[in-house]
Amino acid sequence: MHRTTRRIVGTTFAAAVASTLFLSAPSAGAARIPFDPSTVGLFGQQDPTFDGVYRQSLSLIALDAAGARVPDPSVQWLLRQQCGNGRFPSYTDVPTRRCGVGDGDATALATIALKAVGKRGAARDAMNWLLGQQTRSGGWEFSSGFGPNSNTTGLVVQSMIAMGIKPSTVKTQSTGPQFLRSLQLGCSTDVVADRGALDYQKQSPLAANDFATAQAAQALAGASLPVEPATTDSSLPAFLCTPGGPDVSPSAAAAGYLGRVIDANAGAIPSSFGPGADYGSTANAVLSLVAAGYGGDQIAAAILTLETNAVDFTRDDSDAVLPASAAALVLAAHATSGDPRSVGVTNPVRDILDSRTLAG
Repeated sequence: MHRTTRRIVGTTFAAAVASTLFLSAPSAGAARIPFDPSTVGLFGQQDPTFDGVYRQSLSLIALDAAGARVPDPSVQWLLRQQCGNGRFPSYTDVPTRRCGVGDGDATALATIALKAVGKRGAARDAMNWLLGQQTRSGGWEFSSGFGPNSNTTGLVVQSMIAMGIKPSTVKTQSTGPQFLRSLQLGCSTDVVADRGALDYQKQSPLAANDFATAQAAQALAGASLPVEPATTDSSLPAFLCTPGGPDVSPSAAAAGYLGRVIDANAGAIPSSFGPGADYGSTANAVLSLVAAGYGGDQIAAAILTLETNAVDFTRDDSDAVLPASAAALVLAAHATSGDPRSVGVTNPVRDILDSRTLAG
């Protein structure tokens, strides 16, 4: 049974820890963290080594979007993870102002989360660190040396939007949105059905990556987490590819691609790692479609898939709550004007809150 918390991309360990929303890792036999005062407020009982800051930040964003009371110990846990220069590691078990290697995904999400819960100074410090990490391509890396990618860049663009910074004003040789568009399959691809999709990283030729498209399309649409409800058109735009003629926007083309993938796969984004659905990317696709304003029918189908599989998606093999997955359900429900406290047979808001470590 496949369960997810944060998506693993790539074939090497370096690539495996390199990305993003709802990163997925095998949870069978996952270690449970022992009680320690430093864990008070942490959401989830799974080993936080690779996703502690990520899942904590996503959970705080979701709780705030749902109008739930955000526990102060959980905010303080996140603040203790921040390094002296503003960045966040994936996780450190010995918080210090001089901590480990920066995690671009975690820092971007932490920026959004800290802004949401009113910790503006800490959010500004994290944002300033991110601005200094932009590569010459205009994109951002998960961590130094991994190369810029669409998922991390999408999250950083969203963090800029959350902080009131126009992504078009942050530029090396290119801006973040320009970098994302450079990874989008357009009229030059021979596979017409793939037009509008994004690749994870630059390669030749580009290849459609559903996981990358589902998340990065939110940034292309100019949205930040949480994506707010909006009216959606029933159409699924595609690049027209008429020489010299007008064309649809990159955001619309990405949304159209996602909608067609959902149509072709019974209301879900398929897994890239074998048969079955990728519920994390399905939730991301919902957010991207709402942000772009397209695919009303596909949004409804994807929400039904998430509701039907909510328990499987949000529990590990020991039946412990996966807070990032529960947060994904909250954010999808929020974006579609649903009840974030009732998704299928789950209450993901309560599940997130109940998953945290309390004082002994």
